[in-house]
Amino acid sequence: MKITHSCHRSDTSGLPVATKATERGQLTPSRVTEPLRQQGEIDRLHRGPSNAKSTRIGSRHGFTLIELLVVIAIIALLISIILPSLGKARKSAWDVICKSNMRQLGISTQTYLDEQGSDPRYPQIRVPNTDSGLFFHVGVVKALQPYLSYAGNKPFDCPAAKGASSVRDPRNIRTLLGGGQVYTLPVQPDGTPADQPVIDPTGNQPIDVYTEFWFNDSYTPPTSRQASPTFKFPYGVSGQRTRLIRRPDTLVLLTDALDQYPRHGAKNQKGYENTGSSHFVFGDLHIEQLEYVNYQERPDKYGAPAPFYNWGHLYYANIGG
Repeated sequence: MKITHSCHRSDTSGLPVATKATERGQLTPSRVTEPLRQQGEIDRLHRGPSNAKSTRIGSRHGFTLIELLVVIAIIALLISIILPSLGKARKSAWDVICKSNMRQLGISTQTYLDEQGSDPRYPQIRVPNTDSGLFFHVGVVKALQPYLSYAGNKPFDCPAAKGASSVRDPRNIRTLLGGGQVYTLPVQPDGTPADQPVIDPTGNQPIDVYTEFWFNDSYTPPTSRQASPTFKFPYGVSGQRTRLIRRPDTLVLLTDALDQYPRHGAKNQKGYENTGSSHFVFGDLHIEQLEYVNYQERPDKYGAPAPFYNWGHLYYANIGG
């Protein structure tokens, strides 16, 4: 069976079939297109506006001023809630690191003592051992290196030591040296004897060795004649024999340097004097965090007078100890 398209087929009259049928009224353009137009209107009602019109309307939509202000207010509120928490978390982390370093120093000090044998002495902080000698705290850095795996300055650092509460601040270097206290050393010139280091009195030279911790530098009188009759002899810690320490559990081995500018607790990072707390390592190696008023104005539990550097070894001749 042969099929052909009607638009190419002609009958005997010579006219195309579609044209002829139109003339007979069987198929007209209006009858074909009218239903299509009606269907188009129905489709447009279902589809809504055209894509172009919808795009133009969408492009005009945005945040109003009130909506933007609300968003900004919410962000500001979240920041005000989060930032204090982040600050507290940072300070807590500093405290943990500082205590960890101090614990290492306490253990290394005990190892230093154990290796001396049966009658060990604490490190000699006063150089020379006189009531007016230098307080050479930085010397402990070298003395303890073999027991710290030669870690350099890292165990002697405290991340909370900043500004007025740091021994590396140039102003503090000059002030400390004025009182004979040496916590930092600059890079040494070639050929400098190890026992005669060069000290920078200006505080402006690059620092090579430092300790952010104070080691007990209490003067140890060699004989009773050189001691004060007010207190029981022997007393003192710098270079002292450990067996002569009366109360090791209250003896302060080391604490944060610059105790008048506490590094821990409230406001400590702004360098407020006499505000906050400091960490302490005691002779039995336990660690405590004490408020300024407690370590500066109160005696130990056995009667040793304040401040803290007297605790554990300095007791009145007639009472305590």
